[in-house]
Amino acid sequence: FFFFFFFFFSVYWPRELNKNGGGGYGKQHQNTKKEHALIFYDILSPYAWFGFESLCRYQKPWNLDLQLRPMNLGKIMKESGNTPPGMNPSKGSMLARDVQRAGEMMGLPYKPVANFAQTVFIRGSLPTLKALAACQIHHPDCLEEMTRQAWLGLYSRDIDITDSDNVRSFAAAAGVPDPEGLFELSRGDEARQQLIDNTTEALESKCFGAPWYTVEHPVTGRREKFFGHDRVEMLGWVIGQEYKGHNPPQE
Repeated sequence: FFFFFFFFFSVYWPRELNKNGGGGYGKQHQNTKKEHALIFYDILSPYAWFGFESLCRYQKPWNLDLQLRPMNLGKIMKESGNTPPGMNPSKGSMLARDVQRAGEMMGLPYKPVANFAQTVFIRGSLPTLKALAACQIHHPDCLEEMTRQAWLGLYSRDIDITDSDNVRSFAAAAGVPDPEGLFELSRGDEARQQLIDNTTEALESKCFGAPWYTVEHPVTGRREKFFGHDRVEMLGWVIGQEYKGHNPPQE
């Protein structure tokens, strides 16, 4: 165990940095092109909501080409061998307050669901995820707002995001031209396959939870990966951009 950590930090990690141009982290770069960033998420994760909103707020200040990837978090957890933080008694004891604080810090109308176990482990989010995948294919300009409406439905109004009428309402609130048509598309093979592809893409990048971000380093070209709603500042640092709080100026 000790030998592994010694080898990793003294041999492997420095070699990887040198191989990729010494890292180049934190250096200011001219913002002449859009940085291609991906965020992988599932509506079941409130932390993913906070990370999503944070990165969305930096699209203009950091000149980000932000691509949204709804994914199946249950599949991610199973394939990566990870477990929900609430399954650990020590983590679970502070989870509710931590999520509440994070929502308040972000200025989001987060409210805990009445029955978390039923909402997350029994109902899940699959119908909404498939609708988001259909939106990703057919109405990508509406995907950001539809994603937001789904989170507001679950973690602000505590409504069932597996209910077909609620899924349609998310699409309507996002400006999807034909919410009924999108819902029908969400029940087909195309949307199902898109969700599988998104989840597979996340797993191939070694994703183990949500939110999960990837961005290309502007100097080395290396695909950098980040986990957690509180890693947006680090993402900005890696691409040479300044973090200006939770509500950055949009000029």
